Amino acid sequence: MKTAAALLAFLLCPAVKAADIDITVVTPARTARAIGDVPGAVEVLTGEQLQSAPGGTLNDKLAALIPGAATNRANGIYSYTSVLTLRGLPANEQGRTLILLDGVPVNTSATGAANWNRLALENVDRVEVLKGPASAIYGSNAAAGVINIITKKSAPGWRLGSAYGTYNTLRANAGAGVKLKGLSLSADGSYLASDGYNSTPDYSPDRPYSINKYVREKNAAARASLELGSGTAEAAYSRTEGLRGEGYKIRTNGNSRRYTTDSARAAWRGRNGEVSWLAQAHYQLEDYERQSESAKSGYTRADTAALREDAGGQAAFSAPLAGLTATLGADYKLGSVDATDTYTAPSAYEAKNRGRTALYAPYAQAEKQYYGGRLKLLAALRYDNAVYFGGYFYNPSNPAYGAVNGPQRRHYWDSFSPKAAASWRYSDQVEQYLSYGRGFRPPALEDMCLTLKKGAVLWVANPGLKPETVDTAETGFRLAPLAGLYIEPSAYYTLGRHFIYPTLLGAALGKMQNIERVRIYGAELPVKYYRGGLSLAAAYGWSESGIEKYSANPALEGKTLVNSPRHTLSANIGVKTAAADLNLAWTYKSRQYTADSNGAWVRGYHNLSASASRALTGSVRISLSAENVFDKRYQESSADLAPGRTLTLSAEAGF
Repeated sequence: MKTAAALLAFLLCPAVKAADIDITVVTPARTARAIGDVPGAVEVLTGEQLQSAPGGTLNDKLAALIPGAATNRANGIYSYTSVLTLRGLPANEQGRTLILLDGVPVNTSATGAANWNRLALENVDRVEVLKGPASAIYGSNAAAGVINIITKKSAPGWRLGSAYGTYNTLRANAGAGVKLKGLSLSADGSYLASDGYNSTPDYSPDRPYSINKYVREKNAAARASLELGSGTAEAAYSRTEGLRGEGYKIRTNGNSRRYTTDSARAAWRGRNGEVSWLAQAHYQLEDYERQSESAKSGYTRADTAALREDAGGQAAFSAPLAGLTATLGADYKLGSVDATDTYTAPSAYEAKNRGRTALYAPYAQAEKQYYGGRLKLLAALRYDNAVYFGGYFYNPSNPAYGAVNGPQRRHYWDSFSPKAAASWRYSDQVEQYLSYGRGFRPPALEDMCLTLKKGAVLWVANPGLKPETVDTAETGFRLAPLAGLYIEPSAYYTLGRHFIYPTLLGAALGKMQNIERVRIYGAELPVKYYRGGLSLAAAYGWSESGIEKYSANPALEGKTLVNSPRHTLSANIGVKTAAADLNLAWTYKSRQYTADSNGAWVRGYHNLSASASRALTGSVRISLSAENVFDKRYQESSADLAPGRTLTLSAEAGF
């Protein structure tokens, strides 16, 4: 509650500078820090900001609020998978931006993806965004940065919420909490159902077989926390069951994907003076099923069943040491996948793939301030040691493409990930930071051991993939030239080596491959102004990306990376009045390529959203929102149209 109160004071009292507010963040060092002590780009978004932002899902809202963020969730709540990336890295996979839920990784070892559908917006207290390589602290999946979703603490009372909108979309959620001295308990649940819409363009050859995309989803969670002196012990469990129709039907009930995710964590964290600590363990099991049929090259039918499992633990300890603030920590993570693809047409056979990965990594970080805090220095180093083992692959069609069925050999990888950062406060209104960091990422399990037909393309396993590294240098300013006005421009340059990238080897054949060298550079310009009940925010992101060296496919050298828009813009106006709280938001994304040859792309688009909410009593609030006001049927891929205009009426109550 202290953090939320400090953020609210910052938003409503613009004469106070950010460095003077006691906003505590945990993401940059895994233990508590004042946000003004971090020499780098850190952004905190409150739950209130997220509620009023455009978009029907959490990652859509984050993409609208974070400068330079990119997402490819074309179908909103009907998307079975989605991606949110930072700093110009392509939005064709999640694996380079780490998603945390209360400090626990959500990205799976199997794919690198994060299931955004199970991250309930109504439970979010705030989101901390750490931009730039964070592998020195977080290791794999953090090459572009870290997005840490921090949920609300258990609180006495109960709440109810419901919403109804376009496409017969119904949402409902409920929660309750109780506090008994130092023990707090809470439980939450939510339900989402929608008849959906037809996303297939009229010109598509799939149009004769297209039906509505739809969604059915249930979430349940329980949480307990116990105050123990200067520390707190926490335990949490959640379960998500989701079914999403993919909008394609020939002979069966239609293509669909079903996810069931069980997640549990336990943590002990605390602070005693200048000493702080964190120890936690986590477990995640994703049970995935897919039914798929196609008529692109004769009728085909396949059913997929996969278990994706992740478990691990982290420990971090921070304390003064020889005039420094030192942080020591270690991570361990074990991931596995066990999948079977059952083909029944045009012929009957089974394809199997499985594999496991283990990663151990110690790390250290040192921070020091000079000249009364005007100069801040940070240095960090992490050593990752990873192993791929238990790999097995079998697909009868595979020998035709030069691969070998059967057990796969072990792979060992290791890497040092350094980071160095410095900031200098020229005055109370001007501060600059400089940083360099390296990101490290081993291949995802399914990239090494899975061969699967996606549409008309057969994507074959590549057990010879190497881990990638991403080196980034950046600089930025924190400017507060006027009371209530905050400007934070930044620029970055990234060089990726052995960059893991999906590449077409023919019209109907693809494989994840390593590109020797990829270059990405860009700049971001967020501007915010707060005065009383008025809030204005605008952001511009620009990035250039290209393949510099690719010996296996020189024709792609000089090409732009797919799903990497050159320009993104956003603007948001919020007004609090006695009658209602009003919000207007606009976003723009420029053209982006959808083929590695740059021979196919989707056009740029802009989107306008509006919302109004009013408190009827002290505990009841109603709101009306309109997404995509001008009904733009934009595309994030050549095969799908966005839902168009949607209206939602919602009500919530809490006691």
